[in-house]
Amino acid sequence: MKKTLTNILFNTEEIVSAAFLSVTVSVVILNVVMRYGFRSGIFWVEEVATTAFIWSVFVGAAAVYKRKMHIGIDLITRLFPESVRRVIVVVIDLMMITINGYVCYLSVFMIQANRLKTTPVLNIPALYVNLSITVGFGLIMLHAVYFLYQDVKLIVTQGIVPETPVTPTTKLDS
Repeated sequence: MKKTLTNILFNTEEIVSAAFLSVTVSVVILNVVMRYGFRSGIFWVEEVATTAFIWSVFVGAAAVYKRKMHIGIDLITRLFPESVRRVIVVVIDLMMITINGYVCYLSVFMIQANRLKTTPVLNIPALYVNLSITVGFGLIMLHAVYFLYQDVKLIVTQGIVPETPVTPTTKLDS
């Protein structure tokens, strides 16, 4: 039971992103069936599909970052020699915290500036769409803080330069 709860909590971003992507696909398929099968579409499908897709993208980006699956981050660290990789990883973590924190901060102002706006079809407050930016970049920033903690801890415990493994050598008697 505890392991299941831990798995659900660890995979929350993936679950939420998949749910929003499922909503997107489902309502679009429903609308296609309605249009071609019954000659009438559902007026709110585009707005719901777009909003769900936006949420899926931002929360999914956080899930991908959490698993270190963004190609650019790994690519940058592999360009440098092993002796400076740990320092570069810490610098990248700090940059990710700064950039994502700043975008998250700016998104709060965007939400406040648009607090009276509503969506055109369903009249839902635009807050619910714009909040996806805050949540997505906020989650990425939190993951970056955790990665920074791990990387600094690794440097403190093992040093900047990783230890080279000692390979056993055999002496041949002649």
